[in-house]
Amino acid sequence: MSRNDVKYRAKVILASLASLVLVSWIDWVTGYEPSFLVLYFVPVATCAWYLGQSATLVMSFLCGLGWMTVDWLSGHGYSHEFLRYWNGFTGFMAFGILGLTLNGLRRSLRELAQALEDAKRSAEEVTKLQSQLQVVCAWTKRIRIDGKWVPLDEFLAKKLNVRISHGISPEAFEEIKKSLE
Repeated sequence: MSRNDVKYRAKVILASLASLVLVSWIDWVTGYEPSFLVLYFVPVATCAWYLGQSATLVMSFLCGLGWMTVDWLSGHGYSHEFLRYWNGFTGFMAFGILGLTLNGLRRSLRELAQALEDAKRSAEEVTKLQSQLQVVCAWTKRIRIDGKWVPLDEFLAKKLNVRISHGISPEAFEEIKKSLE
């Protein structure tokens, strides 16, 4: 990982932690009656979009812990103390599920962008090949590409991403049959 990548990741982590602290503080100052649960998704979403799954899960855990701690500090009473921990756990799960879903969406968008770029390059290559006169050796059936003689099946597979299989035409089969008689 390059130095710039480390700096970038550190900035995203610090921004996420700062937003978690700010949301927790706002949640604590306002008390337990108004719910600020949705704001805890901001640091999770930031990590999910820019950093990856591990950072997303860590931030989800920290947000669940922060939410539970603020709930405890605000003096919110429950009929049973287990409910405080259950709410913290469900918060962590909600943050984690949303974060991992967002991270998967980000990865899918990157893969789609790469596939579109590959398709664009392939289309440009096909257009270039179509505009040029293709020379094929009459004896070896090789094609000349950029000054090199390449087997036709290799050309189709590498340049055009065409899957190749071999067979025998009826004409060739009759010719072979006649030569064997």
